Amino acid sequence: MPGIFGFACQSPAVAQPRLLEAMSARQLRQPWYVEDRWIDDSGRVAMGRLALSPQESMLQPARCHDDAIVAVVAGEIYTGDEARRELAAAGQRCANAGPAELVLRGYMLSGREFFRALHGKFAAAIWDAHKHRLVLVNDRFGMKQLYYAQTRGRLLFGSSIQALLADPSVSRRIGLRGLAQFFTFGQLLGEDTLLEGVRVLPPAAWLEYDADSDRVTLDRYWRLDAKPAARTESATLDRIDGAFARAVQRCTANADGLGLSLSGGMDARTILAVAASPERPIVTLTSGMPGNMDHRAAGEMARVVGVPNHHVDLDASFLNDYETHLRHMVRLTDGQYLCQCIVLPTFPVYRELGIRVLMRGHAGELMHMSKAYNFSLDARALMLRDDAGLFDWLWPRLQAYMLEGVGARLFAGGHRGDMESLARGSLTDCLRATSDVEPPPHRIWKLFLDQRLRRETALSMMEFDAFVETRLPYLDADLVTELFTCDPRLKLGDAIQAEILQRRRPEFLRIVNVNTGTVVGAGPLRRSVSTFRKRVLAKLGVKGYQPYERLGLWLRRELRPLVQGLLLNERTLSRGVFDSDTVRNVVADHLAGRRNHTYLILALMIFETFHREVLEPNSTGHLNGCSISSASHQDRLACTAS
Repeated sequence: MPGIFGFACQSPAVAQPRLLEAMSARQLRQPWYVEDRWIDDSGRVAMGRLALSPQESMLQPARCHDDAIVAVVAGEIYTGDEARRELAAAGQRCANAGPAELVLRGYMLSGREFFRALHGKFAAAIWDAHKHRLVLVNDRFGMKQLYYAQTRGRLLFGSSIQALLADPSVSRRIGLRGLAQFFTFGQLLGEDTLLEGVRVLPPAAWLEYDADSDRVTLDRYWRLDAKPAARTESATLDRIDGAFARAVQRCTANADGLGLSLSGGMDARTILAVAASPERPIVTLTSGMPGNMDHRAAGEMARVVGVPNHHVDLDASFLNDYETHLRHMVRLTDGQYLCQCIVLPTFPVYRELGIRVLMRGHAGELMHMSKAYNFSLDARALMLRDDAGLFDWLWPRLQAYMLEGVGARLFAGGHRGDMESLARGSLTDCLRATSDVEPPPHRIWKLFLDQRLRRETALSMMEFDAFVETRLPYLDADLVTELFTCDPRLKLGDAIQAEILQRRRPEFLRIVNVNTGTVVGAGPLRRSVSTFRKRVLAKLGVKGYQPYERLGLWLRRELRPLVQGLLLNERTLSRGVFDSDTVRNVVADHLAGRRNHTYLILALMIFETFHREVLEPNSTGHLNGCSISSASHQDRLACTAS
């Protein structure tokens, strides 16, 4: 996939070219990617990047005249024009500079301070030969994933975990902490991955590797530390509306081939309401089951603003190719993401439609936290007053859809008792990182931002980023600050987005919101009746009322052979990670309709595919052994790939 990769060493390494080539090959997913590589004459550092096309930016890495400072960048800096003006005023010449040149010049001018004002979605590596130091840095919300691993005498980094595994000294051990998170919460938390020796950068990271001492230090160059503001609701909405308009402007600037993933909900609708104009061509695309509600609502919105809308149907061909989609998804996300694979059929369509920059409505939940998945605020959340109450509110919600009815019985051996304590400890650590945020409902909102969006949504964007550059208007630093400081009660319903629509595109208020089945702003009784009607008509199969996916049903029906073939074979059951009888019971109960284990089965399928696609094949085509461990536990649970 597009991104950066490389390493720095304590001592010169003669195998640098071969290792760098191997790292590149593990990220090279499409024949049209453009590659740049650089190896330092000292033999201590090498880096490269893969880009979507030659037009993405000028060649990388960016270098000062004597190669004393070298930088590679993945992603985009939306405020590049502003950064160029500021650098020029400080005597740095960079009139036509791409992202890597901006990063290099900014680092030379003011170090980490330069990054505090940048808007964008990026990850960068900077080699400072004067200090024998490698710096890894990313955007303020950590939405461009960058992984790293430290072995003896070397630090490796890459946009893909698979790139790091090109070095055989990087451990393939699966850590209990990451495993506990993935199968308890359906996602990873903090900086953990499923591999014990691989970490992911936190948001606004500033990681330094001193190649002389082989030492890593990790800090943050920015934190969201704004305080709640005492403003009237009208004044708050004015500020949010203005900040959102500027966020959309930043995400649509310098975007040839602009597209928008358009659904029938509120998030993408609000983006379209602000972004659509005769001077800004936009192509919209909607996916889902044939006859789903999103197709109809999105089509109406596209007609109102006069932009084309294209449909991608999840039909029989999608289900027939589901195993291929699953394997492709795992390779794109390194198996770190609980994904239903429903977006994969849309990827070739973007190129066919000429879409090069794709806006998505992710993080819109920051405006309506009553629909923020398992982080959804409710009346009880608004009454929370202390850490104990906050944990007791979060714990049952975050784990509900994964291990309900199964619990620790899923895991094999003596580690069953460890899994819940590791998951609880992970959540406690995340809460501790928000201890300075008040009131407690703001902490839930902050956790959603730091954990759900960075560790789940960012992985979703990795899939899209293999084909197009994605931009997320809701994850704009100025907008996030405005939302963070406003009254939590204002973020419970659709009030913020409804106000933006009323000001920008009131026609959209009359188009059905597929989440409620009625128009925006309808009262509680009308919403309840519409939701009930929508569910009944969906179950009856009425065209125009279908959801965009039915994964639980597909697993029982069309995908039944795949579920049984992948999870019930001896190769999977003998790994020693999960209790084989529990896995058999989970599969049997779901296929018979006795329990709904949709997401647990999906997680098991992804984890097994992760072993086969990421951990087991090596450069010679042989299979590697694997083991499972935790740094805080001495016991080891070993397994050998068969």
